[in-house]
Amino acid sequence: MINAHLFPVLALAATASAISIAMSLAPVAGQAARWNKCYDAGLAWLERSSPSIKGGDLTAIAANFCNGGLPNRPAR
Repeated sequence: MINAHLFPVLALAATASAISIAMSLAPVAGQAARWNKCYDAGLAWLERSSPSIKGGDLTAIAANFCNGGLPNRPAR
């Protein structure tokens, strides 16, 4: 009797687990999409307003701003 119901019970548990995991990943995906939009907008703004900043400094400033920091120019 246990073997007769084992497959449907395990299939139901696997389905419930997959749905639960997908639901818990949805907020992470939304936050990542918002961060990417902020990063792209920050890069575009920096390229327009400060063309003298190049390379890694440009990307570091944009990432710092999107992570909650202030958009400070590097002290060189």
